[in-house]
Amino acid sequence: MSVVPSDMPSLSPTPVQSVSAPVTPKQKSEASKFYVSRPPRPMLARDADSMYWMSRYIERSEHIARILLVNSSLLTDVGDLAPALQMRQWQSVMTIMHQQDLPAEDPSPLEQRVPYFMAFSPENPNSLFNVLTRARENARAIRENISSEMWENLNTLYWSIHADDAQHRFVDSPDDFYRMIMNGSMLFQGLTDQTLAHDQAWNFTQVAKYLERIDVTCRLLETKFSILRAAEVFLETPLRNIHWMAVLRSCCSIESYRRNNIGDMDPLRLASFLLLEKSFPRSVRYSVRLAHEAVSAIRSEVNPRTIDPAERVLGRLDAQLEYAEMAEILEGGMTAYLQKIQADVAEAAIALQKAYFLH
Repeated sequence: MSVVPSDMPSLSPTPVQSVSAPVTPKQKSEASKFYVSRPPRPMLARDADSMYWMSRYIERSEHIARILLVNSSLLTDVGDLAPALQMRQWQSVMTIMHQQDLPAEDPSPLEQRVPYFMAFSPENPNSLFNVLTRARENARAIRENISSEMWENLNTLYWSIHADDAQHRFVDSPDDFYRMIMNGSMLFQGLTDQTLAHDQAWNFTQVAKYLERIDVTCRLLETKFSILRAAEVFLETPLRNIHWMAVLRSCCSIESYRRNNIGDMDPLRLASFLLLEKSFPRSVRYSVRLAHEAVSAIRSEVNPRTIDPAERVLGRLDAQLEYAEMAEILEGGMTAYLQKIQADVAEAAIALQKAYFLH
């Protein structure tokens, strides 16, 4: 066995101390171009306004299409229905979307008049035709602030309802037409999340989406509960369940509700789920929390030392829903509770408008 003498020099390389050249001021200036250290600036008021309304109208179009689809399917499923209840079901579609009267000169049956009025009527400000038109107008005003994928998707939706054959396609297959609008809206929201920087502009789309969702969900619950609780004594259990399932489908929540509640459709459990479920993205509580977070994020970038009125309203409502119980809600009345939420949402929307849009 050979032994290496202790005085033999090591064969491992001696580390060489690197000497870096000093960084010149010019190099520092060049390097600083690659780093964004300045604080974010507020969006232009007109851009924030357009971003907000573009998102809100897109969300509204999805609700209109889904409510029409579910109502049409419901009346097909239940078969023969008392004329008075059938009329109230169709009128409820208009009530939910704040429309009161149909054009008196149209003699066609109600089941034809309401879908056309809510889909194509130029006189109806909440028809799909007008809602998608206004969404595209707002998007065009901020074309440089949104992604090309968002614009292409919205432009496709717009032309799908403005095409020469749009009304013929609607008459041939209204269900497919509604699904096209719903899928287009959800695709737009996905593209917004995936192709837009999550900054002020994105937060304006989020608060708009969730405020619209809260408002429509509350109006839907208020309207449907009024109709179904009054007609419950005349409906057998299977038929009653079909009606309550339609309420859940109108909120895109039938599967999630069934995973948490087994058995018959209990109206109070249903209302509790749509109002107070903390993890379901279509519930009022979840939507209020996300709207509050979006407003807080906007304010923290624009004016971090204050709390604006919209944030205060939504934060208070978020806390109320977090600790609410159905017994407490029923004590004061379901209708009054839902109307109070709608009033808070309207107050928050006005406060948001005054703080960021009217400049």
